[in-house]
Amino acid sequence: MNSRMLVPAPFPRRPRAAQRGLSLISVLVAIVVFALGMLSIASIYSLAVPAQTANQEAANTAAFGNQFWALLQADPGVVGQLGANTTVSYPTTAISAAPNVLQPWLQGIFSNAQSRLPDASVTITTGKGAEGNACAAATPSTTLCGVKLTVAWQTGTLASSQHTQTYDYQVGF
Repeated sequence: MNSRMLVPAPFPRRPRAAQRGLSLISVLVAIVVFALGMLSIASIYSLAVPAQTANQEAANTAAFGNQFWALLQADPGVVGQLGANTTVSYPTTAISAAPNVLQPWLQGIFSNAQSRLPDASVTITTGKGAEGNACAAATPSTTLCGVKLTVAWQTGTLASSQHTQTYDYQVGF
């Protein structure tokens, strides 16, 4: 026989468990990083909304410009009603001073809830045609007249928030 005695092996010691979970400081840092990310998203959004509004207002002026061009094509005599080589302005309070054919169009600019431009004014200037000769307002269908339409509107309380859009037309042959 073997003189050695068998001794049972002791239970193996488990290694000490690594720390699990997050410490309080790690959680606070994560909250701060998340909050800064949310603030930056809100900042970008606050810059994007006014830009979208300004783009929509500029697009609305394009539609108004097309409507004005249609009025000039349908009735070149509007130039005679405005007068040759003149500049007339129509703020929101002076719609009744405009020629009758322009009043519904101006009403659409100033009063239409969907396409209304804030604090808008419309300026129409008649002048020389493309060939450089003076416009004869009495016969705009036989002479060439230049017509400039300027639509101005205010988008805020600052003076720098004044926007204008200008369209040039030729009326006559």
